[in-house]
Amino acid sequence: MFMRLNKILQGDYTVSSLYHQIKLPLDIEISIPSDDPVRLVSAFVEEMNLSDLYETYDRIRKNQVTPRQMLKIVIYAAMNRVYSSRDIE
Repeated sequence: MFMRLNKILQGDYTVSSLYHQIKLPLDIEISIPSDDPVRLVSAFVEEMNLSDLYETYDRIRKNQVTPRQMLKIVIYAAMNRVYSSRDIE
């Protein structure tokens, strides 16, 4: 019988005590309080008819963020008196 050895080509970078792998929670909803203003913004934007915005947005090249997500970010930033796109980042 031959014993097959599976060689792992990718290094395990979590072994060292100097480096720690950051693991984000899969369900980020649980870490946001139910009375946080971001939930109000999200609920408000979800109820909006954004068909005109989507039509305009379709003419632009493909982006990773939907117009609805971007609108939520911009409104939430404006609520916090952040108006510069650099500051929003």
